[in-house]
Amino acid sequence: MTKNLNLSRKMVVGTFVICGLLLIIVSVTPQVKPGHKFYFPDKAPIVTDDKEVTTKIVVGDNESEGRYTVLSDLWKPGFSVSTHYHARHTETFYLVSGEAEWTVDGEKHAMKAGDAVYIPANAPHSARTLGNKPAHFILIYSAGDYESHLRRELKYTEQEKKDPKVKELLRELNDFNVVIKKP
Repeated sequence: MTKNLNLSRKMVVGTFVICGLLLIIVSVTPQVKPGHKFYFPDKAPIVTDDKEVTTKIVVGDNESEGRYTVLSDLWKPGFSVSTHYHARHTETFYLVSGEAEWTVDGEKHAMKAGDAVYIPANAPHSARTLGNKPAHFILIYSAGDYESHLRRELKYTEQEKKDPKVKELLRELNDFNVVIKKP
């Protein structure tokens, strides 16, 4: 019986020693981090390209380790986004070309190339293009996950996205919270 008890103690001590060594190895082993990335618009993959918006990923979730996503968005004439907010994300839009109108927390501004808007979490906002030319934005979305949002959307057909259950699921997963206007 004492042999079994000694053997059990040795196994426990041995297990602790092995766990300790593994922790040391893991802590001194350099973690693989994403490297640098160059962005060339003519070579960037298009993630969304429909009648309203063309989106290309400049810096994706993997490159930023999930901290943010940087996108190049081309909003076509007539495009608009209804009033909504994001509970878990902030957005910064820099207007490269074209014109757009933004409303954030009830404050409305017409924007031109070189203008930018920062939208904190929980701030109701909407936007629309102005004029007959596209509006080209660079979008910084933080924390990351916008790339995943786009990929989730692509899994559904336009018809499926019209289904109220699918629409609600995507809104919840994508942190897109619609603001219902009071009559």
